[in-house]
Amino acid sequence: MPVWAYIVLSAALIAAFSLLMAYRRERQKELYRIDNLRNSRLYRDLQPLLQQAATRDLDQVRVERERITITRVYPAGTLWVFDLRKAGHHKMSRVRTRVMAEVIAEDLVVLQDRSKYSLTRYRVIRPNGSADYSYLYTIRTRYKDSIMAMHERLGHRIRI
Repeated sequence: MPVWAYIVLSAALIAAFSLLMAYRRERQKELYRIDNLRNSRLYRDLQPLLQQAATRDLDQVRVERERITITRVYPAGTLWVFDLRKAGHHKMSRVRTRVMAEVIAEDLVVLQDRSKYSLTRYRVIRPNGSADYSYLYTIRTRYKDSIMAMHERLGHRIRI
């Protein structure tokens, strides 16, 4: 085997090892951020809303820097808003917004099921030209139709 092949192989191994170490370091940071958020006053203030939402059928869960908005499927249009400023908190940073979306998905287990909900990251352009990223969990049509059909069947049973 030529010398250049050993050099290329060594370089590939070094690159793979450095990528693995970088991944582990980022994962540790992410776990630290999640743990930090779970122990924060913001999360404790949000907890009653999440506990209430865990027992309901959700249409959308929107995590933005200023607020967290949850829309219910039934009755249609029921909206819960946790406004950070009104609750005595500052806007979340970009990283904290992303971490909050992850933590909410861990607490509301149904959001993790990709056959029921989709996650979308979208950009919000502010009047001053800065861009923020927000996260949106949206119910999939097939799952929403099944929920609405169930509520319709329950409504027919009650009327009889």
